[in-house]
Amino acid sequence: MTLRRIYLDHAATSWPKPPSVIEACLEFQETLGVAASRGAYSRAEQTDRSIAQTRAKLAGLVGISDPDRIAWTSNGSMAIHAAIQSLLWQSDLQSHHVLTTATEHNSVLRTLADLQQRRGLRWTILECDSLGQVSADSIKNAMRPDTRLVIINHASNITGFIQDLESIAEVTARSTARLMVDAAQSLGYVNLQAERLGIDLLVAPTHKGLCGMLGTAFVAASSRVLPELRSPWIGGTGRSSIDFQGPFGWRESIESGNLNGPSIASLNAGLDFINQQDSQDFQEKTDRWLGTLVDQIGRYPQLRLVGYPNLQGGQAPSQSDRSQRVPVLSFFSQTLGSHEMSLLLDSALGIECRSGLHCAGAIHPYIGSHPDQGVLRMSFGHTTTESDIEAAIEGIKLLGQFAS
Repeated sequence: MTLRRIYLDHAATSWPKPPSVIEACLEFQETLGVAASRGAYSRAEQTDRSIAQTRAKLAGLVGISDPDRIAWTSNGSMAIHAAIQSLLWQSDLQSHHVLTTATEHNSVLRTLADLQQRRGLRWTILECDSLGQVSADSIKNAMRPDTRLVIINHASNITGFIQDLESIAEVTARSTARLMVDAAQSLGYVNLQAERLGIDLLVAPTHKGLCGMLGTAFVAASSRVLPELRSPWIGGTGRSSIDFQGPFGWRESIESGNLNGPSIASLNAGLDFINQQDSQDFQEKTDRWLGTLVDQIGRYPQLRLVGYPNLQGGQAPSQSDRSQRVPVLSFFSQTLGSHEMSLLLDSALGIECRSGLHCAGAIHPYIGSHPDQGVLRMSFGHTTTESDIEAAIEGIKLLGQFAS
């Protein structure tokens, strides 16, 4: 018997994709299928216009007034690498300090560690509380005269907690440091206006909350930071091919090589899909789902929820507590490993959710989860259904029985 697929791993990538997203991807490949910025013939120019249109739509969503300050990359890790190294391009970084947080993805932490080893960068990881929250005051107190960059994960991929960017941006605005925000988990779920907030570097993949296909991410730069950026790489740009020395523009350098045309075309459709959704309805629905599953987990003492330190017994989370989160829920068991729980749900009920440390190794000591086993994470998205949540309830019941 084949089990119905229950997909609860939207924090990794969204699935199923809206039909329009798949159609746009296929249509690009079938009707265009050529490389961007590589020709003067009709379909090449159509491809360039298609990519420019998507860039403009994305700029509108994230509050960037000039779409040309958005550079495409192949994935979120490369976007983070591009953003950090574009600002910290100097060969000797001993006079530069970076502030970041324990909630960050390894794409941030490993890049900073590498820069420390190779070029002498100095950096500090700020603690978070058991919610996954980092206070603006802690950032203010940790700022130094040589702090060049503050990197903030907008929403934790484990607790789902959304940081108070307005308060944090007020701190960085009173300094010479630049503010970088990783919106991998929030974009598509939370309204984010980069220029209004004072974000200098905004990075995110486009296959999660924006519902695009895998293979595209972006870096958006403020007008203030753009003159300070230097791309860490250069290659074929499709123009000035006789020129080896440059200088070359930051965006064209970041986009060296071929862009993922089918993925960007799918994002165009994904952005249309997101804009057609009722954001208030989605918020209310996911708040209710989180409350239901938190209540279910609370019925089993062997299952330990992370990111909700104020709950006691089977107490339900408050409306405000749920609304401070993206649709992510994580828990662990003292008797079952997170990988065991994931395999059990998949084999018994067809439920797909992620286990482990979730590429966020620094946060676990602060939220009470085991630094080796990690947590089991259930995450929802725009195509999650009520029947998926009903299956998740049955899955939690099954885990509670096995863990006892």
